[in-house]
Order: sequence, then structure tokens, then C-alpha cells
Amino acid sequence: MTDASQETAANPSHRPRLLWTLLGAMVLVGLLPLVISHYFLIGINRESLETLEKKYLTRSAVGIANDIHALLTSNRQQLNEIAGSIRVLKTALPPGTDPFSHAAQTGWITDYVTPDSDFLELRVVDVNGHGAEAKPAGLEPGVVQEMNLSLEAALRGQPYTGTFQYLSSLNQPAVVLAVPVIDGGKPIGAVQALVSLRRIADRIREEGKGDVTAFLVDRNGRVLLHSEPSISIERPDYSSLKIVKDFQSAPLQARLTESYVDNNGNRLLATVAPVERPDWAAVVQKPEAQAFVSVTRMIRATIEWGGIALLLAIVAAVVFAAGIARPIRILADRTREIAEGDYQKRVQLKTHNEIGELAENFNVMSGAIEQAIDQLKKAAHENHLLFINSVRMLAAAIDAKDPYTRGHSERVARYSIAIGKNMNLPEKEMRNLRISALLHDVGKIGIDDRILRKPGALSDDEFEVMKQHPAKGAAIMSGVAQLIDIIPGMKYHHEKWSGGGYPEGISGDEIPVQARIVAIADTFDAMTTNRPYQKAMETAYVVEKIKSFAGTRFDPHVVDAFVLAVKRGDIQTEEPVRGAA
Repeated sequence: MTDASQETAANPSHRPRLLWTLLGAMVLVGLLPLVISHYFLIGINRESLETLEKKYLTRSAVGIANDIHALLTSNRQQLNEIAGSIRVLKTALPPGTDPFSHAAQTGWITDYVTPDSDFLELRVVDVNGHGAEAKPAGLEPGVVQEMNLSLEAALRGQPYTGTFQYLSSLNQPAVVLAVPVIDGGKPIGAVQALVSLRRIADRIREEGKGDVTAFLVDRNGRVLLHSEPSISIERPDYSSLKIVKDFQSAPLQARLTESYVDNNGNRLLATVAPVERPDWAAVVQKPEAQAFVSVTRMIRATIEWGGIALLLAIVAAVVFAAGIARPIRILADRTREIAEGDYQKRVQLKTHNEIGELAENFNVMSGAIEQAIDQLKKAAHENHLLFINSVRMLAAAIDAKDPYTRGHSERVARYSIAIGKNMNLPEKEMRNLRISALLHDVGKIGIDDRILRKPGALSDDEFEVMKQHPAKGAAIMSGVAQLIDIIPGMKYHHEKWSGGGYPEGISGDEIPVQARIVAIADTFDAMTTNRPYQKAMETAYVVEKIKSFAGTRFDPHVVDAFVLAVKRGDIQTEEPVRGAA
């Protein structure tokens, strides 16, 4: 290092200042008026066009949704009128005459099934499914199934609106409607109809002309009708589209208008309008490129003229920018690596201006951060070990209250981890599962030792007291905010998949995954260790017994993972434990 360099490094005031470099950037000021004026003009123009386009799309989508609602409402009303006619017939006909049989004999319901009506099929039946029927030949099995479901609902006194059906034999979409025939306050039959949606399909095709696309989806994101007939037949899954996702997550009857990017990278302006019943939604969308074509032209002109001005500014600024571009790039690269966690990186710059000073200070800071991070990692590891060992000690203390359950919590935790591993649970869930399994019986602290240590079977009253330990354990741990995620496994590990367990009697997916796993691990350990009321059973027998409980006491999916863990050797019983008294 020369004397001049040493003097510059020792005295920061002698370092070159960035002022002269920044003066070079002043040439860019000439661009600001042009850019700012065009920016605001483009924004105003775009807002106006966007407002108009949104109004158009909203009218189209709401119009389709209202048409569907009106179609179904009018046809449902007509079914109610037919149901009223049946009630009138029952009163008007001679005593003992069945109005449904009368309808079948006279065939008057065929007057409703005409080429001009929306009814493709009409049924007027009693509680036994007997009565009049007018339908086309060769209906799909799905329609027959929907008819059966609608009859069941109507006979419970409930109106029914079915799922979307596409009739290949008639080449048109349809939906099943049904209303009950109520007499004397109870259902005596039903009026069912297969209602054509061809008018809705025509409306959607009409709306989807030119650059506009219109389609109808259900709450699962499945396309029911599309402005392109070929897509209507394919009925693809659009649940990945943002506009459809927003409809699925939005409250019922919430209209949405927004811009989004589709799966092909095209930016679209779209509106979704829900249908009141069934849970469908009409979507009308248009590419933003067509919606904002005038804005695009303005932007293009701005880019062209701005490009010319920018080119002139760049030529003047390159000389000045060269002095700061390279050191800033080096600093940015090093700081990015440090930000990504490589705290050993240091910034090496030869420049002696403010950027060089910043690099030196950053090196000092990154060194301090590296040292602090190492200390934090060490402290976190020690704290984690302390926490786990504390939990294990607490679990061991609980098990020690009963000589027959010594080591039970550790084994249940080990079996639970093996099951979770074969379910491919994430690392965080595995940590919570381990702690939950270790502490699953912590509530036994609040159970009388007389009951815990009883050598024989518990009486009904004693068992009721024992059943309190999951809730007691949850109450004990609820005061520790950091343990809130492990409470589900503790509280619900005695619930049954089919219901009827304790403490709350929940069933199926209501039972947390933690609890489903701990339940099997707990049962396996109880059956493979000696207890006052039973001797340890062979592993193969216990596995088959647990498999027999799949779908009733245990989650079948978790049972499969348990069986796989046993086959892989992840779960093994310890002979000394099996032989312990």
C-alpha cells in the first residue's frame, strides 16, 4: 500500500466522495417530467377502462347467475303447483282413490313434458315410489341415482336440488329438482323433475363471444358449462385458477371482480357471480391485453420516446456510473450470501469512498452476527435438550405412580414416532407428536393412587374417574402457551374413530392426527406388556387385533402406517418389558 493509500485509509475525510458520481445521475432528471406525466395519464385511462370492463363483466356474470336462479325457481314453483294438484286430487277423488295412481292412469303429467318446457323427465310418486312418470329412454345411471336421492330427500319433507348432469343421450345439461307432497303435516309423496339447462348453456355461449370467455363452475372448481362446447363436454377442473379459488374461499353469495394470471401465464380480468342454489358460480373473463388496448398503445408510445431520452441519459451517465456499479455489485453479492445464512462471507473492496467504508462496517457486523448466531444455536440446542429431558422426567414420574406402567410413556412415544415416520409427517409435527405421546398420561397426576394402583379391574365408578385423565392433562398443559400444539394428542387419545370414546365422544376426522397415532401406540404397548388384568400378548397377535379395529376404534390410514412400521422393524417390543410384572 502506498503512502497516499495509507493516508486515505487512515483519514476518511480524504476519501473520494460520491457527490461527483451522483452529479452524473442528474441527467436523468430530464426524464422525470415525461415519465411522471405519462404515468398519471396511463393510470387515469386504465382506471376508466377497468371500471367499464368490470361493469360489463359483472353484468354478464350476474345475468347468467340470475338466469340460473330464475330457471330453477320457476321450475321449482311449477313442481310445487303439481304437488298442490295432488293434494287437491286426494280431496276431490272418491274416498280410497289414490291420487298418484289416478295421475298414472290419466297421464296428465305428460302435458308438462313438452319440447317447449324445461322438463326432460317428470315423476309424481307416493312414498313407495309408485305413481306417474314421463321420461325419455336411455337416461344415464347418474340421473337415476340423482332421482333416487331426490326422492329420499322429498320424503323427509325437504326440497331437493341435485348436482349438475350432462345427458349424452340428449346432448344437453340438466339438474334434478324435487319437492315433497305434504298432506296433514307429513310427506305423502314427491314430485321430481329432470330440468334441462340448455337455455343456460345457450346464454353462456352467447356471452362468450369474441375475446370474452364465460363458464359455470361448482364449489369444487369443476367446469359445468363453458362458452366453448368442447370444454363443456370435457368438464375440466379449474380449481387451480385464482378466480375460482377466490370463489371457493369467499363467503356464500359474494361477488368478486379481479385481475389474475391463468395457468398459461395470460393476465385476465374476470368476474365471478355465485348462484344462490345450487352452489355454483358464473365466471366471465376477458384478456387484459384486449381490455386495455388503448393503454397498451400509450405505454408503447411512452416507451419509445422515453427510450430515446433514456439512451441519451445513459450515454452521459455510464462514465459516472462505472465508478460505483462494480463495487456496489460486489457488495450486493456478498451481502446476499450473508443474508442467505453464509455468515463467513466477507466483502473485499479496494475502493476507499463511502461504499468501501460501508463494506468494512458490514464485515464487522457480519462477524458479530456469525458469533451471535453460533451462540444462539448452541443455546437453542441446549434448551431443547433440557426441555425434552424435562418432559421425559415428567413422563417417567407419572409412570412411576403405577409399577405396571413403568416406561410406558417412553415406549408410547417411540411407537408414535415410528408410526408418524411411516405417515411421512413433517419434522415439526413429529416433534409435537413425540412430546404429546410422552405426556399423554400427564392427567393421571390428578387421579387417586388407589385407582391407579388397583391390581384388579376398575369398577364403573372408578373407570369414570379414570376417564377424566385426558381432560385433566389438557387442562394442566393449557397454561403453557408453547405446549398448545401438543394438547390434541393428550386430550383425545381415548376417542374412537367411529365415536363413543372419551372425553368428548368425537369421531372420524374430528379426532386430531396426533391423538389417532397415540391411541394406537398406547393400545399396542398396553397389550404387549404385563398388566394386573392381563399378561403380555405376542406382537403378531396384537397387530392383527389392532388391524381388526380399523374403521371402528382406529383410523384405517394410521393402522396401515402402524402395520408398515412393524413390518419394517421400526416398532419392536422389548422382551424384558414384556416379561415385567
